[in-house]
Amino acid sequence: MNKSLTNLFYQYRIFLIPFLALISCGFGLMMIFPKKDLFLMINSRHNEFFDQFFKLITLIGDGLTTVLVVLLLLLVKYRHAVFTAIAFAYSSLVVQLLKRLFHEPRPIKYFEGIEPIRTIEGYPVHEWNSFPSGHTTAVFTLAVILIFIVKDKRYQPLILAIATLTAFSRVYLAQHFMEDIVAGAVLAVILTFQLKYLLQDSVWF
Repeated sequence: MNKSLTNLFYQYRIFLIPFLALISCGFGLMMIFPKKDLFLMINSRHNEFFDQFFKLITLIGDGLTTVLVVLLLLLVKYRHAVFTAIAFAYSSLVVQLLKRLFHEPRPIKYFEGIEPIRTIEGYPVHEWNSFPSGHTTAVFTLAVILIFIVKDKRYQPLILAIATLTAFSRVYLAQHFMEDIVAGAVLAVILTFQLKYLLQDSVWF
């Protein structure tokens, strides 16, 4: 592995080590439980507080949030705003291509005619392009960008926790399966680190 790439991973190990642990847990759950059963286990556990909490936190992975972050960063540092816009465009393009390539049904369509699932009344659910999760990719792209920008490493676990909760909200809200959010998170981290690695030695960056 290239030395500068190794140094990059070492520099952000406070984020990456627990991230890899979480991803390993996700893969472990997917190996133990079939896709259908794992979703239904999560779908059956709910209450009013978490309904409202996850409806709110899922907005962090929304496209509008991405635009707002880029605009806010323009007020802080132009270079950060441009890098953020490029990173989001890069990860979004890859995810949208994969969504259309796999064209997987989302839970509401997957369980149609098989088993009723719980959805939140008045909250819209989609039927197709489940894999991978776009919201998860967006929030983990933002998370990696923030650990690049925020110099205090103590914030990295908090950033990871918020991104993880946002990703989990997609399963709780019956928008995605576990495999969708795991894939979205992994893609976002790999692609954003790759982008930083490619740009970090450029004069502009």
